[in-house]
Amino acid sequence: MGRELCKNMIEYLKENPLFKRAFITVVSGTMLISMAVCFLHYHMINKIYVNQMNSTVQLVGALARSHPEDEVEIVKTILLKKYNSEDLNYGESIIKKYGYDDEVKAWNDAAFNKNVYDMAIDDLVVFILTLAGGICIFRYCSLRIIEELEEILNVVDKIIDGKFSIKADNDKEGILSQIYSGLYQMTRILELNINKLDREKENIKSLVTDISHQIKTPLSSIKLFNSLLIEDENMNTDERREFLHTIKEEVLKLEWLTGSLIKLSRLEAGMITFKKEKKSIKDTIYKSIKGVYSKALHRNIEIDAEDIDEYFVFHDPRWTKEAIINVLENAIKYTDSGGKINISMIETNFFIRIDIEDNGIGIPKKDFNKIFKRFYRGNSRVVQECEGSGVGLYLTRRILEQQGGNIMVDSEVGKGSRFSLFLQKCK
Repeated sequence: MGRELCKNMIEYLKENPLFKRAFITVVSGTMLISMAVCFLHYHMINKIYVNQMNSTVQLVGALARSHPEDEVEIVKTILLKKYNSEDLNYGESIIKKYGYDDEVKAWNDAAFNKNVYDMAIDDLVVFILTLAGGICIFRYCSLRIIEELEEILNVVDKIIDGKFSIKADNDKEGILSQIYSGLYQMTRILELNINKLDREKENIKSLVTDISHQIKTPLSSIKLFNSLLIEDENMNTDERREFLHTIKEEVLKLEWLTGSLIKLSRLEAGMITFKKEKKSIKDTIYKSIKGVYSKALHRNIEIDAEDIDEYFVFHDPRWTKEAIINVLENAIKYTDSGGKINISMIETNFFIRIDIEDNGIGIPKKDFNKIFKRFYRGNSRVVQECEGSGVGLYLTRRILEQQGGNIMVDSEVGKGSRFSLFLQKCK
C-alpha cells in the first residue's frame, strides 16, 4: 500500500513540475530546519552533560581531599558509575536528613532549572526560525502559483475581449499544460462558432434578398393582371378568362415557390430534424416516382426503375423522397416528350448509390458545381423558358448532406445527364 502510494506520488510530481518545485522546496526547508533542531538539541544535551561532569569532578575532588586513602574507590564509584546498592541506600538515608527525599522535584534544582530555561529559550528561537522559514516557503510557492494563475487570467481576459489568437503553451507541463490546452481548444471552438454564426447571418441575409427577388416577379404579374381586370371595363370574356388563367398560373407558381422557400429557410435555419430509420430505400424510390408520375405521363416520358434491389438503409424516408423528387422533376422538365429516365442502384462498401439518368438537354461541364447552388439556373434558352427557381437541386444537396450523403452529376450537352445520389449504409 505504502509503496503504491509513493509510486503514485512520484508519477504525480513528474507530471506536474510546479508542484514538484514546491515539494522540493518544502522538503529541503524541512530537512534544513530538522538538522538545525538536531544540532541545537545536541548542543543543549552536551551543555547539560558538561555541567553534570563539572559537578561530578567537583564532588570527586572534595571527597578525595577528605579521604586521600580512598581515592581509587571514590573515582571508581563516582566517575566510572560503579554503583552499589548498599552505598545507594546508605546515601539516600543521609540526604533525607537534609530534606532531599522523593518529594523533591526537578524544578527545585536550580542547576537543572537553568538548563531547562536555556533549552526553552533555544527552542523558542528554533520555533520562530521555523515559522519564518515556513512563511518564506509558503510565500515562494504561493507566488509561483499566483504567477501561473495570473497568466491564465490574462488569457481569459483576452478571450472575453474577443481576442482568440492565443497559442497553446508548449513550455508548460502537467496540470498547467492541460489548462492551457483546454483554453486553446475552447478559443478555437468559440472562434469557429462565431465564424459559423457570422456565415449563417450572411446566409440568412442573402436568403432574404433572394427570396424577395424570387417572390417579386409572380407578385408583380398578379398585381398587373388584377389591375387590368379591375380597371378595364371594356374587356371581353375571352380576355378576362385568359387573364384569370394567367393569374391562376402565377398563384400556383407562387404557391410552389413559397413552399420551396419555406423548406429552404427551415433547412438553412436548422429547424428541420432528420429522423433516420432503417427503411427500404427501394420503397422510398417508388414513392418518389409515384410523386412525379402524373408529370411524366403528361409529357409522355417513361421512367424505368426495374434495376433496383431491396436495400435497408438508415435514412429519413420523407426528406429523402423530397430529394429524389427534385432530381426527377428536373429530369422530366428538361427531357423532350417521348424521352426516358432510368433509375438504378449500386451498393458500395459504405454507400448506396442511386443513379437517375435521362436523355434530356444535358448540362455544360462548367455548370456542374453551379447547379447545386441556391437559386442558380443555367443560361441556355431552354432552361430560361422553363418554369423554375433554382431551389430544387440545392435542397437535394442539403438534404443528402444532412444525412451524411452527397450528390454528383455527369452530363453531356445534347445527350443527357446522370445524377448520382449517395446515402450512407450505416447510421
